[in-house]
Amino acid sequence: MPTASSTLGPRLECMTLEALEVLREEHRWIVRLLDALERVVAHARRSGRLDAQATVEILALFTHFADGLHQRREESCLFPLLLTRARDVEERLALARLCGQHERERVALRTLCERLLGAIYGAPHDLRVFLHEAEAFLALHRGHVAEEERQLLPHAERLLTAEDDEHLLAGFAALEREGPDPEWIGRRVLGVCERLGLAAHGRGH
Repeated sequence: MPTASSTLGPRLECMTLEALEVLREEHRWIVRLLDALERVVAHARRSGRLDAQATVEILALFTHFADGLHQRREESCLFPLLLTRARDVEERLALARLCGQHERERVALRTLCERLLGAIYGAPHDLRVFLHEAEAFLALHRGHVAEEERQLLPHAERLLTAEDDEHLLAGFAALEREGPDPEWIGRRVLGVCERLGLAAHGRGH
């Protein structure tokens, strides 16, 4: 099966687009959330107890921001535009593959949410399943973010224009009207990381 790394072409010099910088900043926030979830999982492995407050906040942010708003920016705005500029079938398949990864992330997240109350309560089976699924979720999400940073966003910079950037930003603004202010989301991400004792920039910087 073709991968994004094998189909999205070589790196070239390209312009910086504001919409893609929005996605890069959100990737940094997502990496911080992944660091926070990893910290919660490690603590639960040692103590046998799940930090309820931190875990609920992390899963809320993954559900409505990372696998919500952020993925909608890509699937509703960026990916359709890239499909219109795709130069061959392989580039279209690479975008389809990234969409498939999004769906796998959402399925994994639903499993975590289904086990959350039992894990918080302390039901041994639910806690074991939650921790196992959380570790799989971490690996899946980290790989996906790395792939988009390494391949998708540079590819988009090669293909898109300043006019496309304006179109993307308008689409992003429309999506933002459906939820809380992105800056507030960013403050919540930082807040949960600080509560867990994580460095301000996390491992993603």
